[in-house]
Amino acid sequence: MSSSQNEMKLIIPQGCDNAPRKQIMIDFTAAMLNQQNEIIKKYADESIVWHQLKDNKTIEGQSSFISALQDENKDTPDCLEIYQVITHGKFASINGVIILADTSKIDFCDVYTFSNTAKSGKVKEIRSYRLSP
Repeated sequence: MSSSQNEMKLIIPQGCDNAPRKQIMIDFTAAMLNQQNEIIKKYADESIVWHQLKDNKTIEGQSSFISALQDENKDTPDCLEIYQVITHGKFASINGVIILADTSKIDFCDVYTFSNTAKSGKVKEIRSYRLSP
């Protein structure tokens, strides 16, 4: 699946359309990269906690989370390729690679905890693993 010229290309594995939470994970990850605050607010709990393990940093609260994303996403993402999305109960993980406009790559894995097991559950916590050259 690709987007228009100014938008990030999105490549997802087949079979991600059979579970609503998997699509939420894909939409939320793309929204984080594209700073789509309305989507982030739709899925993130007000008291979200984001652990950025590479930088040994913890961000707490939805407004701080959105601000941190604006500070972090200075480089334009060109492509988001998702390798796997795994969901079970109130836990989920997503991993893949982010390719920036300058062709550099960031391998990532985010592990999520939701507020409950319902598809309406909000993202309570994210543990982010990032590998970049």
